[in-house]
Parts: sequence; structure tokens; C-alpha cells
Amino acid sequence: MYGDSTAGQRAVYEMGTTGIPIVNVNNNCSTGSTALYLAANVVKGGMADCVMALGFEKMFTGSLKSFFLDRTGPLAKFHIQNKALRGEGKTPSFAIKAFGDAGREHMEKYGTKAEHFAKVAEKNHRHSSNNPYS
Repeated sequence: MYGDSTAGQRAVYEMGTTGIPIVNVNNNCSTGSTALYLAANVVKGGMADCVMALGFEKMFTGSLKSFFLDRTGPLAKFHIQNKALRGEGKTPSFAIKAFGDAGREHMEKYGTKAEHFAKVAEKNHRHSSNNPYS
């Protein structure tokens, strides 16, 4: 979700809840799992007995893109290293190349087969067909 940095505070304060710590997480596709990880560690660390992790994502239509073109992006070094390791690529989207290259690396490192990815994709599609918001 590309939103303001205090979206969590706004959501909770609207319900009248104040005086509790609120942490906003924006980690692209990993935002929900990152929030859950942080919440679990707060409990494990004894900093709280009860926590709540909320997540939402509203993606823009189309391929992932940069918004701040006046500065070097956080993925610049990744793109340089990925190009050195995997070549230029001929895809219209950096996301397609990045995720595809990650899949190839997983296959090389762990022996994963294309059929494994196909099973994950089929399960994901099957589950999404039951979700009208998917």
C-alpha cells in the first residue's frame, strides 16, 4: 500500500483508541507477514501480553513502478547485481524478471522443479476463486 506514514494511527484513533504503541509497516508484498513477525516478537519478548496486527494492501494497476525518480531507488544495487548474475532479461517488468530469477535460483539451490511452482500457483488460484475480493 502506498499510503501516508501514519495510516495506522489514523485508523486506530478514529476508533477512540489512544495511548498504545502503533507501528506502521510498508514492506511491499511482505507487509502482512512482517507485521505478524513483529507482533509475535513483541509477545515473545515480554513487551506485551496481547497485540494486534492489521494489514491491508491496495496496489496500483499494472506493473510495479518507482514513484520517487529524483533519487536512487532502494533496489538499485539489487538490479546491478541481478543483471551481473542473470543477464539483462527480456521481460517488460522488473518484477517478472526479479521473481522469475528468484525462482530459478531456488531451483538451482534446492532442486525445486517447475511442477512445484505449478502446484503452488494452482492452489493459490483455487483459493482465490473463493474470494470475491481477490
